[in-house]
Amino acid sequence: MTHDPLDSPHPTRAARQVFAYLRRRGGSVRLKPLLRGLAMDPPALVDAITDLRERYWITVVWRKAASGTPEDDDAPRPLADVERLCTTRFGRRKYCTTWPLD
Repeated sequence: MTHDPLDSPHPTRAARQVFAYLRRRGGSVRLKPLLRGLAMDPPALVDAITDLRERYWITVVWRKAASGTPEDDDAPRPLADVERLCTTRFGRRKYCTTWPLD
């Protein structure tokens, strides 16, 4: 039986912090400013990004692969290949209905 992230009640605290930072910055941010702004350790950040991706709240925009490298879609890509993180329409709507603004 596979885990459906939409069935779990709430994202983790770290995931909410990442999404709130993305939302404050206009919905799209590169990885280095995200790391600087949140001051979160990288394993916790990776877990938060994974949680948000599984919930379809964000998309990860990857850099183009260098020419001459084999394109294997199943191979995990390094974190350095991430161009930016972007919020999705579903994520923005779900976040606002779950945690209303002050």
